[in-house]
Amino acid sequence: MNENVREFTIVEKPVFNENDEFKELKQKVKFQKQTTSKYSKRILTGNIISTTGNKPDTNKYVIELYNVKKWYQTGDVLTPVLRGVDLKIEKGKFIVILGPSGSGKTTLLNTISGLDKTSEGDVFVLGSNLSLLKDSHLTKFRRENVGFIFQQYNLLSNLTAKENAEVGENLSKRKDNKMSLVDIFKTIGMEDQMNKYPHQMSGGQQQRVSIARALAKNPEILFGDEPTGALDEEMGRRVLEILVDIKNKYRTTVIIVTHNPNISEIGDTVIHVKNGLIDNIKQNMNPKKPTDIDWS
Repeated sequence: MNENVREFTIVEKPVFNENDEFKELKQKVKFQKQTTSKYSKRILTGNIISTTGNKPDTNKYVIELYNVKKWYQTGDVLTPVLRGVDLKIEKGKFIVILGPSGSGKTTLLNTISGLDKTSEGDVFVLGSNLSLLKDSHLTKFRRENVGFIFQQYNLLSNLTAKENAEVGENLSKRKDNKMSLVDIFKTIGMEDQMNKYPHQMSGGQQQRVSIARALAKNPEILFGDEPTGALDEEMGRRVLEILVDIKNKYRTTVIIVTHNPNISEIGDTVIHVKNGLIDNIKQNMNPKKPTDIDWS
């Protein structure tokens, strides 16, 4: 939908001033559910709904977060993970998210990719507020707009590399695919191994097939959760080279979480997460090539 004709609605939030933390939490959860029920379908059809009063700039940014909070409740214990994150991610960039264990970086990735829902705040991805989408609508959004690469390859063992990639292609409802499967397998350097089964491939090759599966959806955004974590140095570099090539060739926004700070040197933007907040954002004017980084 053209940005100029997208309806923009601000939802007025009630004032939460309960003295009891859990009573206030219940009120916030109730508001979130009611707002989701009312606006989810409208969001899916292209309308912009905001609970913070902010309107996303979809011409420049692919993702915008405003006062995003995420907490988990276990009995009487409330565990905050994201504590009020504000963030803007530009289109067509290679983004690296870093942070120590327990910092909230994986929760942040899950939130902006639609794998998990925020407890409070707005998560605009391609203009759609994922915080207010029903689970079924969130699944549809993920299927049509984003691709995932995980540390575990999750390939179907009874399908060939080509057939595994076709699973991704069939999940997409978009017809304007930039790449054919042949193009994709050339990009990952495996055009001669399209008919191999996972048990006939190395770990690095399986990870490349998982990239092919994600690319076959023609995603606007490609997410990676420790995509090189299970690979040796040589294969890890090759996977990173492919991701950088994809970003450069197709202007796909690539966002990865990693524990290796050296990998951040290839990113256009490096986001440091600490204690559930954005601690620092660094712009690399001259990102290194994957072959030039110190892997140790």
